[in-house]
Amino acid sequence: MSLLAVSNLAKHYRRGGKPFAAVDDVSFEIGPAETLALAGPSGSGKSTIARLVSRLLEPDSGRIDFEGTDFLALSGARLRARRARLQMVFQDPLAAFNPRATVARVLDDPLRVHGIAPRAERPRRIAALLERVGLDAGLTARAIHEISGGQRQRIAIARAIATRPSLVVLDEAVSALDVSVRGQILELLLDLQRQERIAYLFISHDLGVIRAVAHRVVILDAGRVAESGDARTVIASPQSAIGKALVAATPKLGRTSQDAS
Repeated sequence: MSLLAVSNLAKHYRRGGKPFAAVDDVSFEIGPAETLALAGPSGSGKSTIARLVSRLLEPDSGRIDFEGTDFLALSGARLRARRARLQMVFQDPLAAFNPRATVARVLDDPLRVHGIAPRAERPRRIAALLERVGLDAGLTARAIHEISGGQRQRIAIARAIATRPSLVVLDEAVSALDVSVRGQILELLLDLQRQERIAYLFISHDLGVIRAVAHRVVILDAGRVAESGDARTVIASPQSAIGKALVAATPKLGRTSQDAS
């Protein structure tokens, strides 16, 4: 049974007075504890899909089923309750957080909003979340703008898992980090998946990262699905023009493909 099933999703905007499809008839599924990656060039619809799935945007047409429920039919208290099970991590936590908020405040919010822990218990829960993502509880009094980019992204992941979600949407969540920190965050995500059986919708333009973490990949071009399948198979031998272009644009992948031919 699918954890998330997206069917015929579409979102249209107007550009220069003319309509265009940011997302056009996109369908895919994600199973429990699975990572599905969305790849494609800038403007291919990746981030729009992430926001549609998270209900930060509403689609023009299509269906989203999450944990056996018509996700688009939910509103009010029912939507808030279900949203606890589907969380999102953005590329830049400074844009998602109040940069002057403390780490404790950022992690306290989901526990309070979703009624996960009473006030007296929340400091212990916050310390446990920080430990789970490899950070010291002594960071709780620090403001978000006072800590490093890698620490901020770990805080973003801690906030996402605070509600014990079954699915986390990661929108270019490691692309702004340097290589060593990126590797640490990817290892953290894989560890959380093994331990907590979290599924990921992983949005990235980096096929090297996708090959390392994803079970399956959907390659997008101009809002439509160009090809999809097992991540390693698609990346090793892309069939679509855009898939071949993405592989060629990633030097290490390009060399691997040529060596194999």
